[in-house]
Amino acid sequence: MVGRLAVCCVALAVSASACAQTGDGDKVSAAGETVAAAAMPVPRPAGLGERAAGRTVPAPDNRSRVRILIARHAAERGVPADLADAVVRLESNYNPQARNGGNLGLTQISFATARAYGYSGSREGLFDPETNLTFGIRYLAEAYRLAGGDTCGTILRYQAGHRARSMTAAARRYCAKVRPLLAARS
Repeated sequence: MVGRLAVCCVALAVSASACAQTGDGDKVSAAGETVAAAAMPVPRPAGLGERAAGRTVPAPDNRSRVRILIARHAAERGVPADLADAVVRLESNYNPQARNGGNLGLTQISFATARAYGYSGSREGLFDPETNLTFGIRYLAEAYRLAGGDTCGTILRYQAGHRARSMTAAARRYCAKVRPLLAARS
C-alpha cells in the first residue's frame, strides 16, 4: 500500500512538472509551448466530494453536475425541473459540447435565439453549461409560460418557436419522448 502511494506521488510530481499552468489557465508544456486550457468542467456544488460527518461524500459525475445546474436554472425561471431535465436529455444527452447544425450545447439553443435573449458572447461560449442553461432555460420558461404550463404545448413552442400554435408531427414525436421521462420521475 505504501509502495503504491509512493509510486502515485512520484508520477503526480513528474506530470505536474511536465506541464506548468499560466495565470490565464493555459498550460505550458515542458518544451515551453503554450497549450490552450481544456474546457472547464461543470463546477462542483459546495460540499460534494468533501468530508462530511466523518465520511467522504462522493463528487458527482459531470452528468450529475449538469442536472444540478438544470434544477437550479429551472427553479429560477419557474419551470418544472423534470421538464427542463427531460428537454436537456433529449436535446443533448447532457453533453455540453453537443452540436446539431446551428444548435449548440446542452439545450441546443441557436446563437440567434441566445442573442435575442440577451447573450452577448461568442458561439463557442454557448458550450459553457452555465451560459447555455441561462439562455436555454430562459427560452424554455417563455415557452412554458405561453403554453400555460401544458407539457406538449411547451414542447411545441420550444421546438417550433414561441409563435407556434398547432401541434406539428415533430412536436408530437418530441412530446411522446418527454412524457415517459416525466412519468419515470413522478
